Amino acid sequence: TVAALGEVTGGVNRTADNAGQARKTADSAKVKAQKGGEIVAEAVTAMNAIEGSSQQISQIIGVIDEIAFQTNLLALNAGVEAARAGEAGKGFAVVAQEVRALAQRSAEAAKEIKGLITASSEQVGRGVELVSASGKSLDEILAEVAGMAEIVAAIADSAREQATSLREVSGAADQMDKVTQQNAAMVEESTAAAQTLQAETDGLAQAITRFTVKGAKPAAVAPARPVAVRPAQPKAASKPVAQMRSTGTGGAARKPAAEDQSWEEF
Repeated sequence: TVAALGEVTGGVNRTADNAGQARKTADSAKVKAQKGGEIVAEAVTAMNAIEGSSQQISQIIGVIDEIAFQTNLLALNAGVEAARAGEAGKGFAVVAQEVRALAQRSAEAAKEIKGLITASSEQVGRGVELVSASGKSLDEILAEVAGMAEIVAAIADSAREQATSLREVSGAADQMDKVTQQNAAMVEESTAAAQTLQAETDGLAQAITRFTVKGAKPAAVAPARPVAVRPAQPKAASKPVAQMRSTGTGGAARKPAAEDQSWEEF
């Protein structure tokens, strides 16, 4: 259990480390997204400026086109007046014709430039829209990254707290394991002591039992010794030899033998 708890603690520590790394990555992504948003904002500003410049160029081209139109009219009028002058106005008519040709070319060039500027303005407007959409997307991404960074930070904090708690629990479990091992050792010692005490108790009980049984036999014989010896003494007065033989077999001579036997058994 302690080993499994240690593995869990190690896993939570690794999770906390990974969460911390993910938090750093999320913070870095947040910073990069902010920079990207700033760049997009600058691009939008530049595109708006280009669009404004294109509109100004279109206005200038319109003025040039109008000037070319007026020049063409003046050249046309000059040609009419030169035709009226006859031979004297032939040279002026040639100049007026060239001026008219230049005015027409200027008008055509201005028209082409105006078309190009108009197309460029449309492309710039489209680019502004796209860049603006990109800016909005980056703002959304920035918000999501910020939320993810907060979530990852919360996960990292929670993982660190869990790792700290598990380390405390692991320390307590180690202490409990040590106490359990000490208790087990004490139980083994107590069991061995109890077995030894039981063996000694059994031996003592056997000794007491043997002592009680062997001592009870002389106690049962002792009351019969005075009854067998003392009433027979008055009848044996005329026969001393027979009196001593009778006394030796059933009387006072038998008591020391019983006492010796009792001491030997003890």
